[in-house]
Amino acid sequence: MIDTEKREGWYKNADNWEVGFVKKYGNRFNVIINPSKNISKYAPDLFILKTSVSGDLKMLKEPFYKSKKIYGIPPKYCWTFNPSDLFEYTTKYSDNFGIFIWKQFEKSTKYDICIDKEESVYYVTLFDLKKIIIKSGKIHHYIRRMNDTNGNSYGSYGIDLRKLHKLI
Repeated sequence: MIDTEKREGWYKNADNWEVGFVKKYGNRFNVIINPSKNISKYAPDLFILKTSVSGDLKMLKEPFYKSKKIYGIPPKYCWTFNPSDLFEYTTKYSDNFGIFIWKQFEKSTKYDICIDKEESVYYVTLFDLKKIIIKSGKIHHYIRRMNDTNGNSYGSYGIDLRKLHKLI
């Protein structure tokens, strides 16, 4: 498990996840690694060929076990999305910007909550994600990040995956 407080661990794995996603699902979803990444490592992760739209890949590797209490969303269906990402996406990209969520859960139990092994892929446009966030608007503030100086987001929106397009 990657330390959630250390962004560099996520960045180191991101390229591998993107390559793995495209190898496994590229043909099915008509996506490639964004060619702009050769110019800027900060370019969006993916390029959707059918619509000529850029997109990002978000990994969901561990359930947020307390999500039912915090957001009212069962851990099996909760994806967290940072306000800092929403701000960045909104200022840089159009509303048809795509976000793929690749969920890879191993069988686990924590806080008396059992999660089955599951792999799924969800998709949402930035426009639809903003509508979901505006409607719910609840941010969970991370206590450990209140005085963070490492660039971590101070909290996250809880997004119910059942409100997104489930592709697999």
